[in-house]
Parts: sequence; structure tokens; C-alpha cells
Amino acid sequence: MAAQLSTRKKIAYSLVLLLFLWGIVELACLGGLWALRRFKNLEYQPQIVEDLNDKHKGILAAQIADTSSYMVFDADLGWSIRPNGNKPQYKANSKGMRATREYSLEPPADKVRVSAFGDSFTHGSGVPTGFTWEEKLEESLPGLEVMNFGIPGSDPGQGLLRYRREGIQYRPAVVLIGYMSENINRMVNTFRPFYFSRSGIPFSKPRFVIERGRLELVPNPIRSIGEYEELLRDPEKILPRLGEHDYFYQRFNRRSRLDFLPSVRFARIIRNQYFDQPIFLPNGQYNPYSEAYRVTLRVLDQFYREAFDHGSVPVIVLFPQRKDVRLRHDRQPVTYQPLLYDLRRQGYRVIDLADGFEKYDPQAEMAHKNFLHYPKIGNQMAADWVRDVMVQQGLTTSQGVQAALKATKLPPVP
Repeated sequence: MAAQLSTRKKIAYSLVLLLFLWGIVELACLGGLWALRRFKNLEYQPQIVEDLNDKHKGILAAQIADTSSYMVFDADLGWSIRPNGNKPQYKANSKGMRATREYSLEPPADKVRVSAFGDSFTHGSGVPTGFTWEEKLEESLPGLEVMNFGIPGSDPGQGLLRYRREGIQYRPAVVLIGYMSENINRMVNTFRPFYFSRSGIPFSKPRFVIERGRLELVPNPIRSIGEYEELLRDPEKILPRLGEHDYFYQRFNRRSRLDFLPSVRFARIIRNQYFDQPIFLPNGQYNPYSEAYRVTLRVLDQFYREAFDHGSVPVIVLFPQRKDVRLRHDRQPVTYQPLLYDLRRQGYRVIDLADGFEKYDPQAEMAHKNFLHYPKIGNQMAADWVRDVMVQQGLTTSQGVQAALKATKLPPVP
């Protein structure tokens, strides 16, 4: 009996000791949470998305009803421009390119055909017909025919898919691969509202991943308008499926019944910030070790190679967003500095439009403007700089393009 009592006491003492140690750990983690918030501005704030907001529901309902919106659901790309789509400032041709004319598949004999792929900065969102940088480029060099395949809200992966499906058949001499500095976030996103809750494009999209060292496509998780009807009916059921390969959903849209414990919250912050490799470093520049950076580099490389393999001279065009224009003006490194360094070090043809703004905007007008997309003056400067680089590299004549193709050496796979 005494031995049994002694055993019970030992178990009780052990449990009390464990509870005491657990309490010490929780108090320490509570202090750690305070320190992270105070000195690192880091907090555990899961942003659970269990429903669509009214704006997104309205946009999807309109898509289901097949109204005349400029943007349209696309099973392969996620979304694209509606053929013959119209907006107050611009319109699309019958192939869903921003253009006021049609293009034949055969390039004109007397012109160098250039095709541009990218997001809204390539599309020229924010400026009316006649003022996109593509139109200004064509205007300044009449020997060029410049086609605009830009899709607002897209990423270079979607651009690559559009190139494969539509761009190759037009046999461009030069392919401009547009990349805006914020695009790195989109590269690991599969449902736009997970990343950008105020987006006017509440669609899912494909993305690329790196599996066993190879670039692999994860197709668009929604393949029909009917599946959007299901999303509207039961978002709580469908949203987790859309977030399966979404960096932002996996990183932020999670919660646990144990979240009340400081140790759980502290562990998640440490894992997210120091083990799961955030997209941006504390200095605001890209994190070269993040999944988003690695996928970005591989997609740009793949696009570059495929354009070259189809007989085009590939050129990566980097679009600085407003913050980057101001950083360059202040002689500070831009957010995409690591990517620019890697691309140039490996020998890719690159046009950094920040260089163009520095040359053509000595009064720093762009650096002091508040803009989402480049205004007219910004598109003109972009056109001027692209023109300068193309002239310098001999890409404005058929003979120059052929010489550039012969001189092009593909970089090693990143």
C-alpha cells in the first residue's frame, strides 16, 4: 500500500513539474511574442478566408452570366482579355490582344515583328489607345510591328502559357518578356484574393512549381464556369482546394484550436519568418532563397529558352513599380535587385526600365508621381528606352535579328 502511494506521489510530482515547466515555456514564448512585435514588427495574424466578399461575388456572378466585361474566364490561363472586348479607354481585337487592328499569322515582309507578354504594365492599363509603350515604340520605329499580349493581373507563368498557345504561331522576331517587380508574389499564388483581397480579378490561376529540380505546371484548379457557380454556393468547401498550392493560403490562411497558446503562435512566427523563407528580406529586397524567387527565375528562364528555340530573340523587360522608381531616384537598390543581378550575371538579354526613367526623367517627375500604372509620360519613357536598347543591340532590322540569334548563348539552367 505504501509502495502504491509512493508511486502515485511520484506521478503527481512529475505532472506538477511538467505543468510548471510548461508554464515557464509559455511565459517565455509570451515574452518572445512581445519582443517580436516590439522589435521586429512581427505578429501572428492568420487571415482566414472562408467566404468571398460582395465585390468578388458580384464579379463572378457577372462572369457566369457572360456579360460584356473586358476580362473573361479562361480555363488554361485563369483569365484573359475577351475577344473584341471594350473598355472606355481601350479595346481588344478578335484574338483578345489589346489592339485596334487584326494581325495575320505571317509576319509582314517589310517589318520586324515584336510580341510583348506580361501583366497590366505590358497591357498599358491606365492609358488610352495610342499611348501604350508598345504603340509609342512602333510609332518611333516604323520598321517594327509591336503586338501587345499583356493580360492585367497576370504573371510571367501565365504569359508563358499564352505564348505557347497563341504567341508562337505569329512567328515574332523578338519576344519581350515583361516582368513587373511585384510579380514575384503572383508566381506562388493560385487564387488571386488569397494574395490581394481587394483584387477586381477573383479568379483562380495556374502556377509553376519546382519538383525534383524540374519546372512543373500546376494547372488552373477551376476548369469551367460551372465550378465558379459551385464556389459561390459553397465557398467554405471550395476555397481550401484552391489554396492547396497557394503560398499565401498555406502561410496565412490557417488557424488551430491551439492558437490560444503563446508557444504555438511563437513557433509559427519563427517558422514562417526563418524557416519557410519569406519572399522579401528585411531590407525590402527579394529573398533569393524563397520559393517565389526560385520559381520566378526558372519561369523567366523557361520562357527565354522557348522563345529562342522558336527562332525569336528573347528579351526580359523589367518594369519597376512606383516604389522602385523612387528607390532608384534616391540611389537605393530596387526591390528586384537580386533578380536583376542574377539575370545579367548569367547573360540574359535584359532591359531595366529603371535605367530608362533615370535617363529620360532627369527632373524625377515619375519618382514624385502617385501612380498605380505608368501614366502617359511613363509609357513614353518606357518606349524610348526599349527603342534605345533594341537599336543598340541591332534588333530593329531583320539582318540584326539574325545576327543576334547567332550570337545568343543560352545561360545555364538556374
